[in-house]
Amino acid sequence: MKPAELQPSMFDAWPAVSRTFATDRLSLLRRLPLALCPSFAKQMHVLNTSFPAEVASLQSQCDQLAAMPAETLNPLLLPFEQLRLSSELTNMDWLKDPDTFMAAFSAWLWSSGQVDEFRTASHALFAAIAQRETPPHRLVVVVVGRGVASPPTRPFARLRKHGVLLTSLQPETLPQQLCNAFREHAATLASHYAHWYVDGGEPWTQGLEKLPATVAVSYPELAPLRTRMLANMEATISEGNAGAEKMRANMGGITPADLRADELTPDPVLQRFYTELFTLSSGPQLFSTSFVQWTGRELLRRAQPRTLLLRYAPRQRNRAFNDLLAGKEATALDPEGSLIDAEMGAYYTWLEMNRISAQGNSTFVAWREGTGTAVIAGKNAPQGTVSSTPLTLEKALLLFA
Repeated sequence: MKPAELQPSMFDAWPAVSRTFATDRLSLLRRLPLALCPSFAKQMHVLNTSFPAEVASLQSQCDQLAAMPAETLNPLLLPFEQLRLSSELTNMDWLKDPDTFMAAFSAWLWSSGQVDEFRTASHALFAAIAQRETPPHRLVVVVVGRGVASPPTRPFARLRKHGVLLTSLQPETLPQQLCNAFREHAATLASHYAHWYVDGGEPWTQGLEKLPATVAVSYPELAPLRTRMLANMEATISEGNAGAEKMRANMGGITPADLRADELTPDPVLQRFYTELFTLSSGPQLFSTSFVQWTGRELLRRAQPRTLLLRYAPRQRNRAFNDLLAGKEATALDPEGSLIDAEMGAYYTWLEMNRISAQGNSTFVAWREGTGTAVIAGKNAPQGTVSSTPLTLEKALLLFA
């Protein structure tokens, strides 16, 4: 089916919110090439379980594209029209199952050598769409190193060049100071899913989860979903013909209902998000460090929180894959190895934050738990510098944020 053949009745089985959104923009969908339309349809189909930031972003994109005159939009769409598509793709019912189409389309772009053309066309299209107004200030905090007795001497090797390295903070009171900074920043905006606290182990007890518009989640809390996901993966492998593609396809088809996510939260948006942390990723099913890193990445990409606290915990040591997959209780933790993972994860989080934050409109803090060492990157933080002056976190934020 071609996008130009879309009819309102084809959306009857969609959730009400998604159906209304799509039919209101049917004229735009009909104008889009087959290489582009399923991607928009996929996002529209799950609007009822999307974060407000995702809904606003899609609405802005669609409305701006619909308002473009033909002489502006047509040249942007032409490169997508010129892509060669396989007969399998052109014959696929992409509206009914956009996920399957997108997976097959991605594989086809790579195998046919057209991925660069698609990327260039996508970059040009979205560069022509104006960004939404600059959001209020964003605060992101990453805590690493829990359980490490003797941390390496050169902390935050990748991050320190982008901010100021503080070496004389007060470690005994820093958890409370960080939570106070979280509270103060979160108080500036009380919108849904605007503030998040993610912990790889047992959470702090400072009551962040009780703040308005704040979501707190931990690796142990989501253990039921993770265990059911591992059981599904183990069953797929036991079939004897489960390659990587089959495993990925099976994981992508698992729904919140399959993992009984409603037992953890009545919120359908969170049910989908928590489920996809384990079905659309590699690593969080087995390691808490991967869980924290992936959750931070997905939150910044999708929910775009104004306040985010990520706290890493020691992950289990590597064992035989079958033991890991079977969900057997970890016999040993690896704090030192986890610190390496966490510091790399902190750097990736800093990169993700800068992709969605306007220049000078965010503050990033990374702290080695149990020490007086942290990095602050903000508009007033001199890059690549070291401060050994005894400071409270509050004072440091006033100076460098």
